[in-house]
Formats: sequence, C-alpha cells, structure tokens
Amino acid sequence: MASNPGQEQPMKKITKIVDWLLAHEDTEPFREPVDWRGLELFDYPEIIDKMMDLGTVKRKLDRGQYSTTHDVAEDVRLVWHNCMSYNAEGSDFWLLAKSFLRRFEDRYRKIRQEYDVGYVKPKHKKSSSSSNKNSSSNDKNNNNNNSNADGTSSAPNTTYTVPSGVAKRNLDGRAQFGADLFLLSGYELGYVMTQIEKECPQILDSWGHEKVELNVDAIPTEMYEKLRQYVHSKIGSKRSRKSSESSVGRPKKKKRSH
Repeated sequence: MASNPGQEQPMKKITKIVDWLLAHEDTEPFREPVDWRGLELFDYPEIIDKMMDLGTVKRKLDRGQYSTTHDVAEDVRLVWHNCMSYNAEGSDFWLLAKSFLRRFEDRYRKIRQEYDVGYVKPKHKKSSSSSNKNSSSNDKNNNNNNSNADGTSSAPNTTYTVPSGVAKRNLDGRAQFGADLFLLSGYELGYVMTQIEKECPQILDSWGHEKVELNVDAIPTEMYEKLRQYVHSKIGSKRSRKSSESSVGRPKKKKRSH
C-alpha cells in the first residue's frame, strides 16, 4: 500500500519522529509487542483491544502499509494509550507513557500545522465511541489547539528528559523526580520551573513555540535536593489519596513493561 498523494513529505517527517522514539534509551519497553504470556499478564488481551508497539509501527512504515500520516500517528498514540489503559494511573509506566505521549504530540503538532496529514473528519452518527471522539480531537488542524491527546492541558508546555534505566519495575532518584513532575498542579510546576530558570537556565532547552525541555539529570545536586523535597511535599497527599482510592472497588492492575 503506497501513501496517498500529497503524503510524501509529512510521512518523511513522522518517520523521523518514530526513528527518534526508537532510538531513545527510555523507549526500550515499547519497541516490541507485549509478551503478555511470558509475563503472565493474562488479562492484557481482555483490556487492550488492539496491541501496538513502536517496532511494528516502524515495520509498517518501511513496508508502505500506511496511506496517511494520520494513520501513523494513531498507531503511535495507541502505544502510549495502551500502556496508560493497562497500568494504574500514577504508576511508573503510566507516567512514562504520558511523558512520551506529550513529547510525540508536541512534535507531531508541527507536522499538522505545515501539511495535510490525511485526516478526514468522520460523519456524525447517533452513537459514536469515545475513542472516535478522541481521535477527531487529536488531529484537528488548529494552530491554537492547546490540548494533548490524553485530554490534559499543555499549558506548562514542558517536557522532561527522564534518565535511563526506566525499564526497571521502579523508578529511582531523578527518574522518579521527573515522573513526579506530572503530578504537580500548574502553579506548583510553575514554581519549580521558575527556580530552575533563576539558578541554572542553561539546562532548559527551548524549541518550537513556547516549548521547554528539562533534563533532570543536569540539575545541580543542591538545587535538585531542594526541588525534590518541594515536589515530595506537594504530591505526598496526592499519592495517599490515589492509594486509598485504588484499594476500594476496582482491583489493582498489574505492573508491566508497556
């Protein structure tokens, strides 16, 4: 299957994004299909309707199996959404998937603004699934769209480079700090970024339109300890509430690699 006319350039652009994701050291858990049998995650196919991974996306791109750039984006999103659907909200892998989802959307938004990605708005039906609604909102070619694919606001416009080693069951030190930033409110996150900008602005990498990427590994030790204590104090009560809520009603989901 060849790509539709006019899709050559945006397809090249999104292929570069997929290559970047595959080369990122923290995407190791997402490069191959979930071995749910080997991991004894027997409820995985009951929860996840369509399995997807970055390696499969790349192979489909190489074989010309996508007709539009939008179709590629939907499969990449599916990798992150599957992880977030299966893992408990706020867990290590849920936060990791959310981080990569935001980074993907930031980069893909530039392609949508410059090219026709082949998105066709579905006709309204009396009964439509929530997934279709999410899909249509993801690819509206609107330069003023400030929402991410996961429904959260991108107001802080900040992404975080999480240190290597996140394929382990638990995140440690700075990796956990980077993941915890997603649990902060907009005001709390603004405080953290302001402190970093005052003391060591060189570790903030600006790119695109009002986007900032923070490498948590580069934060000086003394400042990191102060910020870590601040973040810990702010999310402590949030984690306690999540823990108490997860113990009532819905059974806990198993942790898995992706």
